[in-house]
Amino acid sequence: MKKKYAIWGVLVCSVCLMLASCEEKGLLVSSNDTAYLKFVNDMTKDTTTVSFKMYNEGEDAEIPIEVSVYGQMQDEDLHFNVIADAERTTLPANLYVLPVDCKIRKGLLTDTIYVALKNDPMLRTETKILALQVVEANAVKQGDYLYSRALISITDRLFQPDWWLVNDAGTTENPGNSVDWYYLGEYSEKKYQMFLDELKKDDMVFDGKNKQILRKYSLKLKNTLKQMNEGKNMEDWVKDEKGRVITVEVAG
Repeated sequence: MKKKYAIWGVLVCSVCLMLASCEEKGLLVSSNDTAYLKFVNDMTKDTTTVSFKMYNEGEDAEIPIEVSVYGQMQDEDLHFNVIADAERTTLPANLYVLPVDCKIRKGLLTDTIYVALKNDPMLRTETKILALQVVEANAVKQGDYLYSRALISITDRLFQPDWWLVNDAGTTENPGNSVDWYYLGEYSEKKYQMFLDELKKDDMVFDGKNKQILRKYSLKLKNTLKQMNEGKNMEDWVKDEKGRVITVEVAG
């Protein structure tokens, strides 16, 4: 029995030393007294990109940002605030509105806050960054460093969206992008602008995730092109900025 107690004592001491070492190095230790908040995306890899070309003229962009909590067991709504990180933010303060009261609702580990962005003529030629950080106050602390900032890139220019770039179809030997293969076809700026115009007709913003919306508005664009080309010779069909006839792959 003495040997068992001795082993248990060694284990307890080892755990204590490990926790003390973590605290000395600034690493996070789970605690019921502190709520550690982190953004869902790794700030060194993931940036939320926003183009006002996706919105109607004069319309603000409302951007969802997910925040997670760990460390403290939540038995009621957790309220907190966010501010712009002055060192990383290049977007003028008059072009964004931060939420006054952020919260993670009772029983949730991850919740969503919303940031309003305003357009400006400078964004037609420039891309600006808004970097969000959690305000440390009372029992609320910033979490893991890699997730301590949410980066939002804002412009009023078109760019090929991530969902039109990722290899999410095919095989390891023959990977491909499902938007290219099954929906819109090869990317061009004019085709993308026309797709966005179809979305705007219904005040719809596509986030790249809902394939039913992608299919619906790909079909709408296909029908629009059919109407525009009807009765014309093929050489007069609608072309993109490179002089290629615009086609849409979606079946239907």
